[in-house]
Amino acid sequence: MAEMESRTTPFPSTVSGPSSARQWEHIPDAYGSVEDISDALIAREQNAFLVADNSGNVLQGRASGFGLYFWDARHLSVFALQLDDTWPVVLLSTADEGARLDQVLGNHHFEQSGLQVGRCTVELHRQRSIRADGVHERLTITNYNSFPVAVQPAYLFSADFADMFEVRGHVRQHPAGPIVTTIDACGLAYSCLGADAIERSTRINFDKAPSHLDETSARFNVELDAHQAWELDITISTGRRPAGAVSQVELTSSANPGAVEDLDREWREGFAECITDNDTFNHVIQRAMTDLRMLWTKDETGSTYMAAGTPWFSTLFGRDSIIVALQTLPFMPALARDCLTLLAAGQGRSLNPFRSEEPGKILHERRRNELSNIGELPYGEYYGSVDSTPLFLLLAAEYRLWTGDQAFFAKLRPALDAALLWLERYGDLDSDGFLEYRTDSPDGLRNQGWKDSTEAVMHADGALCEGPIALAEVQSYMYAAYRGLAQAFTLAGETELAASLDQRATRVQDEFRKAFWLSDRGYVAMGLDGSKRPTKVMSSNAGQVLWSRILGQESAMSVANHLMSPAMFSGWGIRTLADDSIAYNPLGYHLGTVWPHDNAIIASGLKQYGADQAVDSLFSGLFDAVKTWPDYRLPELFGGHPRSLYSRPVPYPVACRPQAWTSGAWFQLIQTALGMNSLPHNPPSSFVRPQLPSWINEIRLNGILVNNVKSDLRARRVDGETVVFVNGERVSPGGPARQKTAG
Repeated sequence: MAEMESRTTPFPSTVSGPSSARQWEHIPDAYGSVEDISDALIAREQNAFLVADNSGNVLQGRASGFGLYFWDARHLSVFALQLDDTWPVVLLSTADEGARLDQVLGNHHFEQSGLQVGRCTVELHRQRSIRADGVHERLTITNYNSFPVAVQPAYLFSADFADMFEVRGHVRQHPAGPIVTTIDACGLAYSCLGADAIERSTRINFDKAPSHLDETSARFNVELDAHQAWELDITISTGRRPAGAVSQVELTSSANPGAVEDLDREWREGFAECITDNDTFNHVIQRAMTDLRMLWTKDETGSTYMAAGTPWFSTLFGRDSIIVALQTLPFMPALARDCLTLLAAGQGRSLNPFRSEEPGKILHERRRNELSNIGELPYGEYYGSVDSTPLFLLLAAEYRLWTGDQAFFAKLRPALDAALLWLERYGDLDSDGFLEYRTDSPDGLRNQGWKDSTEAVMHADGALCEGPIALAEVQSYMYAAYRGLAQAFTLAGETELAASLDQRATRVQDEFRKAFWLSDRGYVAMGLDGSKRPTKVMSSNAGQVLWSRILGQESAMSVANHLMSPAMFSGWGIRTLADDSIAYNPLGYHLGTVWPHDNAIIASGLKQYGADQAVDSLFSGLFDAVKTWPDYRLPELFGGHPRSLYSRPVPYPVACRPQAWTSGAWFQLIQTALGMNSLPHNPPSSFVRPQLPSWINEIRLNGILVNNVKSDLRARRVDGETVVFVNGERVSPGGPARQKTAG
C-alpha cells in the first residue's frame, strides 16, 4: 500500500506491511477501490461473523471486509440473494440481538401471463442467525396477489478463504492453496488447504433441491398460489481440520447447538441489570449489553474473553480485554477473573523479538489465522504493547479490592511477580523509571500504546517521534498499578511488599511530574521520545493521566480546562488530538477523532478531581451522539468535527461495530456519574458526589457489586441532588468504605 499524507485525505494514514493491526489509510479491495463499511450489517457468534451490506448481501468485488468469516479466514466472499435475476427492493434491513440479521424485500413490477404483478406484492423475508460454526438462513417468499405467481429466487456464492490480513491489504508471501468445489443434489462445498496444513471448508446445504446448481449459484423455480408462502432453509457450515484428517476434527472449542443458549443464559445471569427512567438510554444500555455478549467468546480451554471488535479485531487483545473488564467490574466480576486467568496463562516466557515477547509481558493479541500460524506474521502470540502489563496488574488489584477474592489473588501471585519484574527489567529500556517501547519485530507495531497507528505520536511540528518512546498514560497506569497492588498486598498481610510498591509509586509520580509536565503550556506531554524530548501537543493522553490521580489538584484542573476547551472538546466528545495541532485530522485514526472508551476513561479522571460538570458534558455529548445512530450503537470511533458543523457525528468509514470497550464505556460512565470508586487508592468511599446526568432522574442497578456483595442499587434525584440507596438503605456521600474487603 502506498504511503499517503493523512492531512489531505478523509482517512487515517497508511502503514506499510502487516503491522497495521489498527492502522490503515484505507482497506483496498482487489480492484483498487475504497470500501466504506460504516453502514454494514454485522452479526457474530464466537469465532464466526458475517459482514453484509445494508441490503443484507455480500457482493462480488467487495474484498475489503464483507463476507462470512471463521477464525479470521473469509469462508464466503459472495453471499447474495436475487429474485428473477434482479436485486429485490429493500424494505427493511436490520441486525438485531448480536447474532441475527433480518431483511424484508420485495419484487419489482413485472408482467406474467397477461397479469400485472405490482411492486412489492411478492415479499421475501430473510432470517439469518449466526452460529458458532456458520449460518442458518430461512427464506420465506409470500405472494400477496389474488392470483398465482411464478418467481425464481437465486443465491449467489463464492469463497476465497482469504486471510484477514490479506483482506486488510497484506500481500502474502506464501502462495494460497487452490479452492476445490464439490456439488451434489442439495448443496455445494468449498475447501482450501492452507499453507499451515489446515484445510478450511464451507458447506452449503438446502432443504429443497435447487432447479439449477453450479459452483456459484443455486436457483429455485417457485410457483405460488394467491396468498401462498414458500420456505427454504439453508445451512452454511464452516470448518477447520488438519490436512489428511478423514473427518471434521474441531481444532477449537466445540460448536454444539446448545452452546449458544448456554452462553446466553450465563451472560444474563452474570451481568447486572440496568434500568433507568429514560427509555432511549435504556435502549443504548441494552444494545451495549447485547454487543458485549456478541463479543464474549469461549476459547479452546473453555475460558471466556471479550473479543476486541468486529470485523477487524474479532479475537483476544490484552489491552482491550483488560479495559473492558475494568469498565464492567462491578457489573460482571467474572469477566475480570476470566480475563486475568487467560492473560496469565499466555504471559511471556522467553525472549522472542519477532513476537516482541519477553518474560512476564502480557499479550497484545492472539490470532489463529493462516499467515500467523506459519510465521509469516507475528500475530499468533504477539506481545507488542507497552501498556498491557501495567493494566494487567491494575486489573488484578481492582479485582481483589472489589470482590475480596483473596484466594484467586493468591493464585495469580506468580503472574503478578513476573509482570512486576517485567516493568523494571524489560519495560524500562533505559533505567529512568519509565516504561518505554520500541519496535523489535520488522512486522510489528511502530507505536505500542493504545494509539498504535504509525503517525499517532508526534512533536508539535508534526515530526513523528523516534523511540524508545515513553507515553504519558502508560506511566499513569503503572503508577495506579503500584498503588492498587500496595493496598491489595496490605490486605493479604504482605506489608513489606506493599510498602515497597508504594515507594515505587511515589518515585514514578515524582519523576513523572518533572518530566511530563509542560509548565509553559499547562498540560501533560503526550510522551517522551528517545532523546527524552517531550511531545508538546495537547492530546487525550493527558486526559487519561487524570484517571490515576498522578497529578496534583492544580495541574489536573489545568489539564481539565484544556480538555474541555473548543480545541479538544468537539461537543460530541474529546478528540484524540487538539484541532490546533499541525497533525490534526478530524478523521485521522488517532489524529483528532473521538473514541468513546477514551472519553469514558477521561471522565473517570475528571471525577477524581471534582470536575463534575465536565463529566456531565462528556456523558451527555456521547449520549447525544449515540442517538443519531439508528441502532443506538456507537462505533469504535467517529469524526472529531465540531458539533456545530453537522447534525450528527461524521462516521469513520472502517470503524468496528461493535467494539467491546465502546460498549463498556457506558458502564464506566454510569459508575463515574454515581461516584463509585474506579481506582483503589482514591478516598475510601463507595460513592463520591453522585450526580446523575440531567436526562436521567432514576437508575436501578440490580445485582451490582457494592462492598464485595452483589446488591440492588437505586439512585434518584431528590431536590436537585442524587441520592443513592443500596438494598433499600440510603447511602450518603462519604458513607460505607469499600475497604470492608475480606482479608
